[in-house]
Amino acid sequence: MSKILTIIVVVIVAVGVLAGGYFSFSPPIEQRADTPNDESSAAAIRGEEAAYYKDIKGYLATPGKNGTYPGIILIHEWWGLNDDIKELADRFANEGYVALAVDLYGGKIAANATSAREFSGEVRNNIDEAFSNLRAAVAFLRARSDVDKNRLASVGWCFGGGWSYQMAVNDLGVKGSVMYYGQFDPHDDFEHMRASILGHFGEKDTSITVDNVREFQAKLVTANGSHEVYIYPNVGHGFANSREGTNMAYSAEAAELAWTRTQEFLKKALEE
Repeated sequence: MSKILTIIVVVIVAVGVLAGGYFSFSPPIEQRADTPNDESSAAAIRGEEAAYYKDIKGYLATPGKNGTYPGIILIHEWWGLNDDIKELADRFANEGYVALAVDLYGGKIAANATSAREFSGEVRNNIDEAFSNLRAAVAFLRARSDVDKNRLASVGWCFGGGWSYQMAVNDLGVKGSVMYYGQFDPHDDFEHMRASILGHFGEKDTSITVDNVREFQAKLVTANGSHEVYIYPNVGHGFANSREGTNMAYSAEAAELAWTRTQEFLKKALEE
């Protein structure tokens, strides 16, 4: 998927191993005094549909307090832009971000794995349209008066995790990309990449093996940015999505740890 552009690369990646089976490519992150959640609203967040690309509508969640905030592009799982992703957008807004949850399915939501496979396959067969959709999301946030256009990031889960990774690899205007158990190719050319990457992966994930993740970690050493990759013991694919108790892979402990690490990573990646 990656589009290649030759650019001189500066490597600023540190390598470390954390206790308990979690692996990281960056040193511990210090808390900023002026983090986004320090600015988060005392008032209730605002959530609404937002047309951002052609006739496609995403879900926009904003802090209730007036101000200028970092912008986050959220990319859904293979189920589509459902209530789970909208709730996550609300949660990011509560942390002090303007969050746009995009829709790569054009309004379709999968009712089962068969339709999810069909919809995600349609996107893979027309990646130029998906890239146009994501570029439009970046432009939408940059045009808003409540968004600091120089402080944008992306977060995606599963199918969306792969696309969050693509936003980094193809330099779509984000400073940080978070991928929850998203697909990647360790053989991708990272010369075009300027964003830092945070990856969350499950040790028991059968679709993305630990060996593949470690190969990905090693490749990130060659890339521009400050990257972190974590492998969560004894959990599988989809460990961060509770789906109202129906997802057997869900791990509350791993999900909350990943959320905390995501917030810390974004604060660092979006430093002014």
